[in-house]
Amino acid sequence: MRTQLTIAAAAMLLVVAGCSGSKSFSKQAAKLDAGGLYAEAADMYLQSAVRNAKNVDAKVGLKKTGQMLLNDKLSNFFKAFNMGDDKEAAVNAFLEAKNYQERVQRAGVALEIPDSYAADFKAVKNEYLLQLYTEGQELLAQGEYARAETAFSKIGKLEPGYKDAGSLQDVAYLEPLYNAGKADMAAGLYRKAYASFVQVTGRNAGYKDARTLQQQCVEKGRYPIAVLPFNQAGAKVQSPQAAAMQAMVIAALTDLNDPFISVVDRENMERILEEQRLGMSGMVDEGSAVNAGKLLGAQAVVMGTVNSYQEITGPLRKSGKEGYESYQVKELNSETGQYATVTRFKPVKYTEYYKENKVNLSFSFKVVSLETGQVLLSKVYDRDAVDHAWYAGYEGNAQALYPKANGGVDTRNEARRNLAALLSAPREPKTVGDLANGLLRNTSDAVAGSIGQQIVSKLP
Repeated sequence: MRTQLTIAAAAMLLVVAGCSGSKSFSKQAAKLDAGGLYAEAADMYLQSAVRNAKNVDAKVGLKKTGQMLLNDKLSNFFKAFNMGDDKEAAVNAFLEAKNYQERVQRAGVALEIPDSYAADFKAVKNEYLLQLYTEGQELLAQGEYARAETAFSKIGKLEPGYKDAGSLQDVAYLEPLYNAGKADMAAGLYRKAYASFVQVTGRNAGYKDARTLQQQCVEKGRYPIAVLPFNQAGAKVQSPQAAAMQAMVIAALTDLNDPFISVVDRENMERILEEQRLGMSGMVDEGSAVNAGKLLGAQAVVMGTVNSYQEITGPLRKSGKEGYESYQVKELNSETGQYATVTRFKPVKYTEYYKENKVNLSFSFKVVSLETGQVLLSKVYDRDAVDHAWYAGYEGNAQALYPKANGGVDTRNEARRNLAALLSAPREPKTVGDLANGLLRNTSDAVAGSIGQQIVSKLP
């Protein structure tokens, strides 16, 4: 109830403030009007009417001064219409007057624009639209696409649907992009050309042959890479971690969704490697990798090595702690003769537990160009994933448990919150299997991201 009253009171204050402000504006407007400053008075009356729609004085004053100001704006239109060839100036002058009329109308006051002015505006608007349309066509023919788009854009704002101005505006916007794409494509700059065609088809999917050229850019500029079996340092066979890393890197490269980066199909790669007697042992040296990559139709190969990998399941460590459990007793007050409930504390013991699981990984890889034999990228990732469980256990009433500090009960709220957090904390850390999956995946994503950036920087 109190909240509702508070809200109602606040609303009343806002209403009173609005009414008070409205009256103040209205009084100032009256003074300005008396001094012959009707344009300034009209603005003040308008603000007053907006603040309080029930302010009759403001509306009466706005009706008078607003009409005078509107007549000035219509006079500007009349002059532009009758005394000059600037059709744009005439159109803009009338629109300014019309916009002002609509603003005042929203404040609840109707101002008049004579029909003769509206008829004159319609006539000059049609002349102006034709002028813009003709100008836009001429600019298109001259290749002045930016200026042509501006002309057709004005038409669209003034009268949407005028002839085929919308389509011509699209042409004025799209043709420069289309031409730039074709020029870049002819120069072998397929990725740059592709970006232009994407903009074209994004606005008009059927514009000329942009969609076909966009696809041709991808086909001509595509950069196939082969991710060869990863090695395990010091091992003669591929370890599960090396195999998992290879699969995850392939998946991560595919997930880059870059149309210019294609990853050689793994099954096809395995078949060719078997045919070359390289097998899937993971033991692929640089020379055999280059030969295999060429057979796979790749332009670059990715080779990786798991330098070291370790899973550490930590022991559960226990630590005995001293604390206090609170309890209630009734004691007789000798002065009052009444019993009162008193909190007492008894010393107890509880246990804190700590367990940490950890996975360490060192992985190196390099990307080799099959065109030049150059190592395009080489990196080493040393990473680990760690998780721990730190909790407390107590066989008594955990809600009544207090920590011990300085030889006594620690009743501070922060100390109790920390102990309660330990008592309710998870009992098990993430398993080394879960940590390993996350570590391998995150590392694979980082590897794929680095490879993607390097390849994109090399593509024209």
